[in-house]
Amino acid sequence: MNTVSLEIPIEHIKQAVRRLPEQEKVVLWRLLDKEIDRTALSRRFSSALKSIRKSYAHILEDEVMADAVKATRQARKAHHAKSRS
Repeated sequence: MNTVSLEIPIEHIKQAVRRLPEQEKVVLWRLLDKEIDRTALSRRFSSALKSIRKSYAHILEDEVMADAVKATRQARKAHHAKSRS
């Protein structure tokens, strides 16, 4: 039996998935869901939160929230500008 190996850029995969009918997306979602190591994912998420908390430990919560609100507004503004063009 011959083996073929393909390298497909993730953007092409994303585009192909977006074109799938909903039912096929559900099938793909269930297949991928079985592949996820939830314990490892949880550890990575917890580690990221711990790192963020450590980074902001010396800053007042009000300042952190002000930065978060500012960043959110900037992201929304950029998103709206992108969707208009």
